[in-house]
Amino acid sequence: MVADPALQWTFTVVFAALAVHSAYRIVVDRSRPAQALGHGLHVLMAADMAAMPWPWWAMIPGSWQIVLFSIATAWFLVLLVLQVRRTIPRRVLGGHGPWHQAGHAVMMLAMVWMVAAMNPVGEAAPVSGHDLGLSAAHAHAAVSGWDAATGIAVTAALLVAGVVLLVEFVDCVRGPARTWRGHTGDVASGAVMSFGMAAMSWLMLAA
Repeated sequence: MVADPALQWTFTVVFAALAVHSAYRIVVDRSRPAQALGHGLHVLMAADMAAMPWPWWAMIPGSWQIVLFSIATAWFLVLLVLQVRRTIPRRVLGGHGPWHQAGHAVMMLAMVWMVAAMNPVGEAAPVSGHDLGLSAAHAHAAVSGWDAATGIAVTAALLVAGVVLLVEFVDCVRGPARTWRGHTGDVASGAVMSFGMAAMSWLMLAA
């Protein structure tokens, strides 16, 4: 998906670090099942994004990823609705509000688009060596028409989500002392994830 080795490693290092952070947060928030599950979904998403710049990512079955991230999207949308209806208090979800859940839903939905756009048949054919690079290049070329139109919307949504999370991060930093470190870290990692995914989506569209 990404031809420049420097960009490949940059994306991989950033998303791998985000995966490690989310894994750590699972342990910290183990007493909050809903929050811990969200962290687990982010581990999978960040790990997938860390692998996505490389040709061998095409070997991962696309249909599995689409199902996983579709379920993840639905999960965060359910949390969003429950928070809007005030069925779930903020403390159950680490102090995060509805906009935070909306941002996560956007990221998970963006994963569905990325996988579907790069692997339109839903499954990766067994390839190796030079053919693997050709397969990734073919997936790039497939991003056109409807994929491009929806991709622009997805990229814009990721940027908006990133800005929302960035504003929330600034509020946390400037807020009262009762704002706990984990909350601030979650917001910061979410903003980095959103902007990083937007950058990768843009590269897909520009290729």
